[in-house]
Amino acid sequence: MVDLPQAISRPITKDLEIRRATPDDLGEVLRLLSQMHDEPTDSYGAVSGETFHAILRDPARALLVAVRNESVSGTLDLFVMENLTRGGRPWAGIENLVVDAESRREGIASALIQTALDLAREVGCYKVQLVSHERRSAAHDLYRRAGFEVPVRGYRRYL
Repeated sequence: MVDLPQAISRPITKDLEIRRATPDDLGEVLRLLSQMHDEPTDSYGAVSGETFHAILRDPARALLVAVRNESVSGTLDLFVMENLTRGGRPWAGIENLVVDAESRREGIASALIQTALDLAREVGCYKVQLVSHERRSAAHDLYRRAGFEVPVRGYRRYL
């Protein structure tokens, strides 16, 4: 099993730090996640503390938060998967990257992505992948600037 480092705290600037989420961050993380959709949704309020704590305890997962001036301004969920190809090297995925609407275009998403890439590299991942809705062109520009490419076509089926 691949374990991500437990102690993650990366100062980016004097007022911005990327760290692992803590149990106290649940409300702020849910507030940020609710901004991922164009129309308001109340489904995030149904997430239990138990689910959040299970995510925080998963050794192959790092729920990151960007803290600027003591306020949670962004979040990203990094997970590492074991793999039977590529010499058994694991791969990583990024999910639920969101920066507070008031703080976008200030380098927070780039700092979260770079931290996730560094962590994946540290544990020997051969790739990091993410998916993004086709209509999110600003996000696609961010991902390209971070070095992500579009070499595959993805499919999704909601259950």
